Amino acid sequence: MVVATLGRSHELDGLLRSLAAQDRNDFELIVVDQNPDDRLMPVLAGFAESVTIIHLRADRKGVCRARNLGAAQARGHWLVFPDDDCWYPADFLARIDALKKTHPADFFSGRATDTQGQTIMGDFAAEAMPIERATIWTTLIEWMLVVKKSDFDAAGGFDVAIGPGSGTPWGAYEIQDLALKLLSAGRKGWYDPALTGHHPEDRSDQTTAAAVAKIRVYSTGLGYVMRKHGYRFSDYLPRLLRPLAGIVIYALSGKPGMARRSWNIFVGRWVSWRTAPGPAAHGASAS
Repeated sequence: MVVATLGRSHELDGLLRSLAAQDRNDFELIVVDQNPDDRLMPVLAGFAESVTIIHLRADRKGVCRARNLGAAQARGHWLVFPDDDCWYPADFLARIDALKKTHPADFFSGRATDTQGQTIMGDFAAEAMPIERATIWTTLIEWMLVVKKSDFDAAGGFDVAIGPGSGTPWGAYEIQDLALKLLSAGRKGWYDPALTGHHPEDRSDQTTAAAVAKIRVYSTGLGYVMRKHGYRFSDYLPRLLRPLAGIVIYALSGKPGMARRSWNIFVGRWVSWRTAPGPAAHGASAS
């Protein structure tokens, strides 16, 4: 398990407690620490007896860069990439083992939920299904991915041009990019909504200037990934129409903050489609 962390300390406590509670301990947690200080040392020390922890320092920022650094040091056959503030049910690893037997695949994903089992952090498919080009938008989230290390390495890991800290405009969708690389190489993926993990739900005001700026940056990643992997504009068009519809609905219902948020989602997606490099620039063809 590879967790990239920056600016956090006690937030890792929930993850570490959940790993210590697993019904098996044949795994390691690689913590890729991007903090300039030693804030994590007492947190990690508290679990040194119950979880095998490898503490790495990263001298460059970027969540995908940190994940790749940790994955390169991993000794296990499978990789998981927890968020530093997520946590898993005590039978999480047992559920993965069961999936490997009932639906053999090269990578798996599940659903983000709150502690009551309600879906959070996006729209997730209600039924189990193969992870394919048409389904990657409702079957994936980074910290629920389980992937063979050999396939992750062969795919080149996460694209370091995507995600927080990348230094590029492409703010998100790195998990869809990785899955598309795996699928292009002939690997098979399987999604099961019964495979769940937990994460704090963001209940903050989504209409503040900071929140709107953040969602705009995240939105740009969609165009980058779809252009990179040869999707057609007709495939992308619904992703533009949805925020446009949101602008109208929120404006008519007297919610200018949400209308502004939808406008920034639209602008981020439109600009990214217009400016992102296509498959040829990545040395790939549409698949």
